[in-house]
Amino acid sequence: MGGSAFNVDTHGFVTSRMTKDQYTTLSNLILPLLRLYFRIVAIPPEPPGKLTYGDLDIMVSKPLDLRPHDAILQLCSNALGSKCKAFIYNVPTSNIAVSINDVIAQVDVHVVEKDEVWEMDYWMHSWGDMGMIVSSVIKAWGLRLSASRGLWVDVPDHGAFVLSLSMKRIATYLGLDWERYLRGFDTTEDLFQWIEGIKINGEKVGIKSKGKLEKRGHNHRPMWVSYWTRGEDAEYNPSNDEREKVFQQVIDYFGKPKELEDIMDEIARNRIAKEKFNGKRVMEWTGATGKKLGALMQELREDRRLGRDEIVRMEVEEIQQIVLEYWKNMS
Repeated sequence: MGGSAFNVDTHGFVTSRMTKDQYTTLSNLILPLLRLYFRIVAIPPEPPGKLTYGDLDIMVSKPLDLRPHDAILQLCSNALGSKCKAFIYNVPTSNIAVSINDVIAQVDVHVVEKDEVWEMDYWMHSWGDMGMIVSSVIKAWGLRLSASRGLWVDVPDHGAFVLSLSMKRIATYLGLDWERYLRGFDTTEDLFQWIEGIKINGEKVGIKSKGKLEKRGHNHRPMWVSYWTRGEDAEYNPSNDEREKVFQQVIDYFGKPKELEDIMDEIARNRIAKEKFNGKRVMEWTGATGKKLGALMQELREDRRLGRDEIVRMEVEEIQQIVLEYWKNMS
């Protein structure tokens, strides 16, 4: 998405920016055709006051009969016919060059394959850079926001821990007025004021722009630059205690204590098992090295007595005895 997928060297042409009328004409052409192949077809709202368009972004889901790749191919070769000048198939977003009213315009078709992430993915692609800005604001507190995972936090030794894929719940947690969001935004100022409502620990966090305007890949985006230019030259810098408080708060808010407890138990059991039984210990017990150590470890790992949960329950001496039995037989 961005309107620059095609170039002269590779494709023999570049796509043009569109006026509002051209954008509307292209939308009216493409949407009915995509509905021949997908049950859900929608255009996320563009930034308020946008005058020209580098591309037409369309989100689709639930293919009717064909796989997404075949649906895009059929759209280009049959439905669009000669109007399709070229297409680039990618997952999840394919680029299509469409000839209309003497210009070639870019259409980006973004396929959402999982029903459960549609709401989140659609929101992240709505209103220009809105999703990127909100995500950037809350990142300092250890909160992450993405199209595929919704709101999540990082749990060491586990990775991404998803809290919610409901944007309404996420917005409410962040202190944002969801009913106001549903009414849409007539101006960028309206949208920015809505984003400024973000609260962490019950307090508005404001706009602190230090480092935001230098972000690689973002500093050419007018909406991104416009938002952070409003802020003070400072950075979001919560203390470790504040971050920990937010972590516990968000776990409770989204009803995740039990799920997190189970994950932490798994991490602890894995750590205990790894400490009790590993290649270094086996080498110390047997003196085996190189290929012999590798062959021994392979046999040991196939022994049901040395499964993860069994190791956790056993004393180290019991594990050592099993290892030495195998080593004696190999020798």
